[in-house]
Amino acid sequence: MWRSGWQALAVALDADIVERVAHLHDATLAQLLSGEVEGVPPAPPLRRADVERHDRAIDGPGGPLAVRVYRPVDADGVLPALVWVHGGGWQYGDLDMPEADSVSQIVAATARIAVVSVGYRLAPVHRHPAALDDVVAAWRWVSSGAAPGIDPAHVGLGGASAGGLLAAAATLVLAGEEVPPAALWLAYPVTDPDGGPYDEPHADCPPVLWLGREGTMGLFGTYLGADPADAGPPIVPLAGDLAQLPPTLVTTAECDGLRAQGERFVGEARAQGVEVAHHHVDGVLHGYLNTVGDSGAADLALERHVRWVHAALAVGIPGENY
Repeated sequence: MWRSGWQALAVALDADIVERVAHLHDATLAQLLSGEVEGVPPAPPLRRADVERHDRAIDGPGGPLAVRVYRPVDADGVLPALVWVHGGGWQYGDLDMPEADSVSQIVAATARIAVVSVGYRLAPVHRHPAALDDVVAAWRWVSSGAAPGIDPAHVGLGGASAGGLLAAAATLVLAGEEVPPAALWLAYPVTDPDGGPYDEPHADCPPVLWLGREGTMGLFGTYLGADPADAGPPIVPLAGDLAQLPPTLVTTAECDGLRAQGERFVGEARAQGVEVAHHHVDGVLHGYLNTVGDSGAADLALERHVRWVHAALAVGIPGENY
């Protein structure tokens, strides 16, 4: 159903990415967190003239909740929408990171939909269920018709990495709504921090960037404020009733400790009758959406993902061919 262990034949890391991470091969996590060693250089900010962006503060469960709404400038009438959740280990990230801002612009422009990016509360100041509650609140704001120019009957959820876990968990929470999420996109997601599985490190990936069990469990434990092994559904999606999920896209990266976890999710969801597309991306690291606009491999991957999003939300016929 999913791979167990590391396969001997591995695809080399994309040359654009090798250059970006070469300085990190001998770095420690302490050096990276302290700023002694610079992290992965961010992709240049993207500012598309064909997309309008509006920052909003909506009523959230913990007070004002920041969202950023993206829309093609020449779009008339109401549009389907994707509520998008950035990653960052539940402790980092914001609406300006490429995984949030650049991805939202590209999806809005090329899928011809609205995108609502969620600035959810971060740990350790705000522990579980703060982030999950914020994502659920943002989706309900959009699907209630409160967001102007959006068709509340065609609203999907998506997220990357830790945001993928939040998007999947929120979708399970919202499955009982009168009109539940129409589609789900999980990019290199965390789906079961304790149960895994995890891949063995890839030689091309600096160890400090590899998301294995120890690092993932540490981040998840900080968000929970408890032992991650004690967590259950909905915050651990793989422990939930996956049969409730809408058509789903899962994307995995070649050089990513979470790859096997994403593949397990695909297998489990399909076994429970969910329509699941799986886009595997060779030659890229976990977090490759943060390099869009600066990596040919990431750009091509996102182009394929967006075709599926367009089919799922704007056309209504997702499938493996997308």
